[in-house]
Amino acid sequence: MNKNLPRVYVSPINKELRNNKDVFYSSESRHESNINIPQKINEIFANPHHVYKSKVHITTKDNSFDTVIVGQNNHELLTLDGSRININDLIDIERI
Repeated sequence: MNKNLPRVYVSPINKELRNNKDVFYSSESRHESNINIPQKINEIFANPHHVYKSKVHITTKDNSFDTVIVGQNNHELLTLDGSRININDLIDIERI
């Protein structure tokens, strides 16, 4: 042991670490299991390219489609054509 080096205190870790994401890979596609939908929606609306509307690809538990979103309320996304998409039904949303 080298006597020139100082002693360092190492604090024990006595809790579960959650600083990584669980990722599931299949032959068809890659899907992150911990997707934060409200955070992704906020990032789309906070994007400097979003002035009034954003074209997005939405995946719900029933289907997948492209649409243009213009706003949101507490529980729904509002689209340019006047339809409403329930945020609780979303599996993924990506800006195109």
